[in-house]
Amino acid sequence: MQSESPAPLASTGSPAERPTRIRWWILVLSCSASFVLYLHRYSWGIIKPAFRNENPSLTDTEIGWLDSAFSLTYAIAQIPAGVAADMFGPRLVLAAIILLWSVSAAGIAWTSGFWNLFGVRAVFGLAQAGALPGVNKVARSWFSPAVRTSVQGLIASMGRFGAAGCSVILATLLIGVFGMTWRTALVTLAVPGLVLGIAWWLIVRNSPREHPGVNTAERDLISGVAPVSTAPRVPIRWNRATIFNLGMLLLYSFASAFQDQLFVNWIPSFLVQGRGMSNTQMGLLSTLPLVGGALGGICGGFLNDYLIRRTGNRRWSRSGVAFTGKFLAAGLVVLSVYMPSGGQAMVVLLVARFFSDWSLAAQWGAITDMSGRATATVFGLVNTIGALGMFAAGPVLGALKQHHSWEGMFLGAAAMCVLSAVAWLFIDCTRRLVDD
Repeated sequence: MQSESPAPLASTGSPAERPTRIRWWILVLSCSASFVLYLHRYSWGIIKPAFRNENPSLTDTEIGWLDSAFSLTYAIAQIPAGVAADMFGPRLVLAAIILLWSVSAAGIAWTSGFWNLFGVRAVFGLAQAGALPGVNKVARSWFSPAVRTSVQGLIASMGRFGAAGCSVILATLLIGVFGMTWRTALVTLAVPGLVLGIAWWLIVRNSPREHPGVNTAERDLISGVAPVSTAPRVPIRWNRATIFNLGMLLLYSFASAFQDQLFVNWIPSFLVQGRGMSNTQMGLLSTLPLVGGALGGICGGFLNDYLIRRTGNRRWSRSGVAFTGKFLAAGLVVLSVYMPSGGQAMVVLLVARFFSDWSLAAQWGAITDMSGRATATVFGLVNTIGALGMFAAGPVLGALKQHHSWEGMFLGAAAMCVLSAVAWLFIDCTRRLVDD
């Protein structure tokens, strides 16, 4: 992170103005948005075993389609949400969607019937679509290039902590300790999101220049940050090289998001159905891979910035970290399904997710490097393809489990992890799509 050096003396001999610290409040709220985003997103996977018990007629493939209801609208809304964040700024966009997704996250608690459930899941995906493009726009506007990847890695990792906290908060605490039904617990879980949406509107601004609490010294400290663009049209360099480069980034996003759905939607069921654990045990053990992912995201961000400073090679610093992590993760995912106990499997998946998610900071950093002032728009495009991977993963992983048991599902996820690793051999983050 940026160091706070002692204020220099002005020419009059009096101390110069000290920088205000508004950027750290922006970082806290950005991390909180990432945390709540995944806290709510992972709640479906946590309540799925209880939901299945109440709906025994639904097949695994049909449950997979409910998984994909979220992914469908999440994909459709990514680019419009990114364009909106670039045009109007992330303050308005994120405040609105945080409130909407918090309400729709609880909506499943009072909904019945396959198509009604499909609709609620679809609204939830629509609301969450603009979160990551908007937060990435905030990181670009409020932090200098020297520390930005570390900040992005921290924000992304807070999402993993939110996912990890979901099983403890929802399954172990609210349902297990306090004895709530899964419906009451979902409604309770929506409250922090409503509070966050209001706080975001009150505190966040689109850039340091717009915030009344930021002084000149802090604006100077956040050096090298381009102003937030509100231009409706952003020229993109379309040629064979940039199309191929962007295509490899999109391939990575599709494959990575596909394999990630194993953790999002199936690990709790694997522990309950595949390893015979109680909801309380599942709530504790299913956090381990997600904690590993959170730690990996933080380490990946700092490792990116360190290697870039040390080698001066931005392209291979990002690609090398991401390729290594995804390749190692694939082998560990395969190993985990053959572990005899759920606890052993989760320990292996903790390490797998650590290596898999240290590519997150490389992805966020590469998008920022390539897209300039169109960061939110390009992030939305990348997330659109990732959401299509999530959509495809729902029925495919469900069918693999239905016809080839847990081994088939885990092997399918590992294969997509390998594909995401290979894509990084061709991604060049120094090839610009948009000029500042």
